[in-house]
Amino acid sequence: MTSKTVNLSEEAYERLKKWKVNDAESFSDVILRVLPKIRTPEELRKAFDEFESSLSDKEADKMIEDIEEN
Repeated sequence: MTSKTVNLSEEAYERLKKWKVNDAESFSDVILRVLPKIRTPEELRKAFDEFESSLSDKEADKMIEDIEEN
């Protein structure tokens, strides 16, 4: 697998790091797990529906906590 170097602000890095479910999960894994591949408004609607139904209670709590912090 090829890789790319990406610059993140400290805040962006910390937010991404909080989404890791364990130390073995890479940032690429987090991004691919959390961010859907979307090309159209219809795909966006479907992704939101799927995301909401697949979100664990722990992930939902973490998301709410992150939103409330900012």
